[in-house]
Amino acid sequence: MSKRISRWTLVIFGLIIIVAFYLRSESWIETVVVRSLQKDAADYFNYAYNLGHHHTYSRQAYQPFNPHPSITPDAVRHPGYPLFLSVLVDGPPDPGLIKKIQFWQMILSTLTVVAACLLFRCFMPPLWAYASAALTALSPHLIIFNSYVLTETLFCLVLVCLGLLVCRLAGHPSIRLSILVGAAMALATLIRPSLQLFPVCMALILWLAFGRQRGLKLFVYVCLGFILILSPWYIRNLATLGRAIDKTLMINFLQHGLYPDFKYQQKAESYRRPYQFDPRSDVIKTGVASVMSEIIKRFREEPATHLKWYLLGKPVKFWSWNILQGHGDMYVYYVAASPFKSRPLFQGIQKLMKFIHGPLALLAILVSLVPWIAPRIMAVNSTQLFMLRFISALLLYYTALHMVGTPLPRYSVPLRPFQFAMGLYALYVILTMKINDTVSPPAGES
Repeated sequence: MSKRISRWTLVIFGLIIIVAFYLRSESWIETVVVRSLQKDAADYFNYAYNLGHHHTYSRQAYQPFNPHPSITPDAVRHPGYPLFLSVLVDGPPDPGLIKKIQFWQMILSTLTVVAACLLFRCFMPPLWAYASAALTALSPHLIIFNSYVLTETLFCLVLVCLGLLVCRLAGHPSIRLSILVGAAMALATLIRPSLQLFPVCMALILWLAFGRQRGLKLFVYVCLGFILILSPWYIRNLATLGRAIDKTLMINFLQHGLYPDFKYQQKAESYRRPYQFDPRSDVIKTGVASVMSEIIKRFREEPATHLKWYLLGKPVKFWSWNILQGHGDMYVYYVAASPFKSRPLFQGIQKLMKFIHGPLALLAILVSLVPWIAPRIMAVNSTQLFMLRFISALLLYYTALHMVGTPLPRYSVPLRPFQFAMGLYALYVILTMKINDTVSPPAGES
């Protein structure tokens, strides 16, 4: 594919970006979230407020009547998203401040579509790149999540920018780009720690692309960039708290995912929050070792049930459309008003995207195995193969990770651009193979 962007490509991508901005701006204007700052969102806001006003990284609750509270530092959540919020949080959590946060997340989400256009163009055939970018622009999840004070919007942008750097590295391997790729992975990890083991996948991708010696050298520099950005966080924790990490969220991640179908003993009333019905919950969550011991114990007691849940049930839940621990469909916190609830255009987009979601998600996961076990089927050049392996590794990595822990669909939302690209690439490969079979001459003819 040509590196020069054609006039038609600029026009089509420009239209996609305009549509993306329109949909996001209309959603920003019309969406009303009831109780914006609850649970995770409250933590993120409190971190940002305490960081800006008390110079302490703590999720201790905002105290409107105590201007000089005693703030206790912690490290339960990584600081990437609170640092972004701290630039915007200049006062108490009133509606105007929440609207300002939502506005800037709307801008970030539009920039994600811009970055996605550039990313898809670098390794996909033009029509398929346009389609992938269009789906990213239309995705209701990527639009509505801009209204939540949650990590998804920022994390998605950083992931797509990471993809752009990886694509550049694939065609122009260098020390500088390797360090930048590592730094981008570290930035993403500071927003969501779930990515912290992904450099291991990059080691395999680099080795297969550039050979053992050169691949190892590039990987060392990826690790250097990763460590340079991430190490201040761990150093801060050691200096302030006496430990590098807080295992609270890791324990919750493992414990909340050990209940088949998200139910405690299949009781309907426990659905989505089974740990609250488990009388042994406090004992189980005392540490990582105790959670792992409980998982092993339950596998021994009901091996078939738990094998089905971990190997099949969890991937299906993780990639499903509906947000399980929320208010149904694509809503985490209750939304009193939204164009997706009142306007025919938005409702039509939602129905279309929901209709194609399942087949595209399935295709994306199935085709993710092909670049590793049968790359010749895809008939791609070295840069395209590198990118397909990167995206497939990202999708498979997160699927495997949430097979171990809690498979909440919310955590798959930032992966939507990659899911769209891989799903559509699968269609492209299938159609290309069928066309080639149709036009191939019979045996013995030239």
